[in-house]
Amino acid sequence: MKKFKIGTYRQSNYAYTKLRKTFGRQPLFQIVPAHIIDSINSDVELHKEYVLRNPVHREIQATLPQSEHDTNTKQIVMHEQGINHTEGGWPRDVHLYNEDHLNRHRRRVQHEDNYVHSILNMRPQIEHFIDQNNAIDMYQTYFADMEARAPVEKYNVQIANVFRDPFCRPVSSIAWTDEKRAKLVASYCHKNFQESETNEKNVCYVWDINKQTSPVQEFSPTHGCWQVVCAPLESDILITGLVNGTINVFDIRASSNPVSSSSIYNSHFAPITALRYTHLRTNTEFFTGSPDGQCLWWDKRNLSKPIDRLLMSVKLEGNEAPSFTNSEGVSSLEFDRGLPTKFLCGTESGLIINANRMGRSHSEVLTSYWNAHTGLVRAVQRSPCTLRMFISCGDYRVRIWSEEVRTAPIIVTNPYRSEVTDVCWAPLRYTSYMAVTEDGVFHYWDLIRKYHQPTAKLRVSRHGLNKLMPHPKGQSIGVGDNVGSLFLLHLSENMISSGPNDKQLMHQIYNRETKREHNVDTRFKEQRLKMRVETEPTAEINEDEENNSIDDLEQLTKEYLNTVQEEMGEIGGILNGRFSLI
Repeated sequence: MKKFKIGTYRQSNYAYTKLRKTFGRQPLFQIVPAHIIDSINSDVELHKEYVLRNPVHREIQATLPQSEHDTNTKQIVMHEQGINHTEGGWPRDVHLYNEDHLNRHRRRVQHEDNYVHSILNMRPQIEHFIDQNNAIDMYQTYFADMEARAPVEKYNVQIANVFRDPFCRPVSSIAWTDEKRAKLVASYCHKNFQESETNEKNVCYVWDINKQTSPVQEFSPTHGCWQVVCAPLESDILITGLVNGTINVFDIRASSNPVSSSSIYNSHFAPITALRYTHLRTNTEFFTGSPDGQCLWWDKRNLSKPIDRLLMSVKLEGNEAPSFTNSEGVSSLEFDRGLPTKFLCGTESGLIINANRMGRSHSEVLTSYWNAHTGLVRAVQRSPCTLRMFISCGDYRVRIWSEEVRTAPIIVTNPYRSEVTDVCWAPLRYTSYMAVTEDGVFHYWDLIRKYHQPTAKLRVSRHGLNKLMPHPKGQSIGVGDNVGSLFLLHLSENMISSGPNDKQLMHQIYNRETKREHNVDTRFKEQRLKMRVETEPTAEINEDEENNSIDDLEQLTKEYLNTVQEEMGEIGGILNGRFSLI
């Protein structure tokens, strides 16, 4: 293998040369006064084309203004520091975590003379601090002039879908199926106490909430359908209340025609205005109400005749017996599984009747009633927060009642501009309820956030809304109008579920308003008693005068009778003389 010898590094240099004459002239700088080098005169023709504009609407600056600013901020030094707090000053024989030991030691120290003297020595200082606190205006409003800020919570109501009836019939009833993917069941009917002309117009639909083009299923009652409910455990079983007072049971898996029907001779005499399931293990019993003044209990397995009957007669005089002539027409019903033997009944005369089926006599069954509204009670429902409170709607108002107060409602809203057609509580939010009105507006109320006005409003339809039915989970709301449109509303998250303290706060509102009504009622009773006592002395003073007037009346009566007897005697003598002449 050859070895190469590396030589030393040699730097190569190359010199560039330039003559002095090629450098140019030598600059000679000196201070001279200003002088004109060149002058360009203005063009007279261009002066004629110049036009003065004020203001100028054109932008002549093509670049954006920019600025730069540098600043040095102070460095904030942060560090974490913990504190170990231990309670000291206790003797060794006292355990700090044993409350009995601490109480015994406190009682022993409080009986010592030194403790009493120490408290007396601290008295002047404590009184000084108390006087200082009393001098402070604790109830002064310091921030009354501050502008109100927008609420942090935003309530949002949106129309998610619309399902339309091709015959433009009013929505008479809405129900949700008990499924994982719930469907909407809607019945349509003109509530004019007349049967439909053709069977085609009696058809009702089951809608998929994600498909608005056509219903997923149809069912055809024999007459106009006023009420429809779904079985609690069997979502394919539907029960309908018809305009002629009969019941139809449908199994939509088998056919669109009813599988069983009640007899017109053993049913209501008027349209069925209310239909509710009752609490039974078999989930086969339900009851109905009608303007004919009675409630009927049924078993869907045998509709040949009702299993029970109750006349809604509450205003009975003396020994008057319940009958159809003195019963109240039923317009709405309410049943809650928490009270299996009790239910509420709204009537066409504006009464809300509290009924208990366990009563032995008729007066024990219909225990009490409230004068709720002017006209029919369109809806009544118990609160999910407490079963002693219920809500009702009718005329132009929504009222909240307590079973403990029978004289007046505990909460009354301001009158609406249009008639209220339906109302219900929010299923999972204890402080809220919803209402719809004849002007097509959906109202959402929250009694804790806003007491005198709704927290959210939405104009759903140009026509009047007549039905409202929320989903049991509370997120979706079914709303129907008078031209057959069924609207699916979605609520924001803060309108669905309750906060951790909402139930407790609602109980406080209920107790406070109930106590207020009790106090008002007691005050009215005291005033009436006072007025009665004030009138009694005057009656005692005039007692002698009344006795004298009674004696005078008796004396005048005797004189009158004596005069009559004398005249009758004279008339009798004359008649006897005439007869003797004959």
